[in-house]
Amino acid sequence: MSNRFLYIADEATAPSRSWSNSDLAKFHYFNPNGLWAAKKARDKKVSKLVNEHGLPSGAILAYGSMNSYCTDRLVKLAGQKRVNGITLRTLLQMLQKDIDDADRWIEDNNPTEEN
Repeated sequence: MSNRFLYIADEATAPSRSWSNSDLAKFHYFNPNGLWAAKKARDKKVSKLVNEHGLPSGAILAYGSMNSYCTDRLVKLAGQKRVNGITLRTLLQMLQKDIDDADRWIEDNNPTEEN
């Protein structure tokens, strides 16, 4: 593996404006500071709330791990040498919206916090 990939996948804390679209896709898929890691963390929270507090299991489909279109697509883009910029930006916006929606659902349905 190249030093560039290792930097993007492990060491970078935020994307750089000088990166290619392919690098940006790799950052958001492989890096612990990327959107895929953030989505995975939300998936765990949604599953935990559903399992431990008897909330409707449909939340896993709507907000959790079964809501995987964006992450599945990101996997494909991260494996490509050339990535279309519009496709990538649209996908990252959709993934961020999924994360934001999950955050709102978690906040609204967390029984340990007062609403």
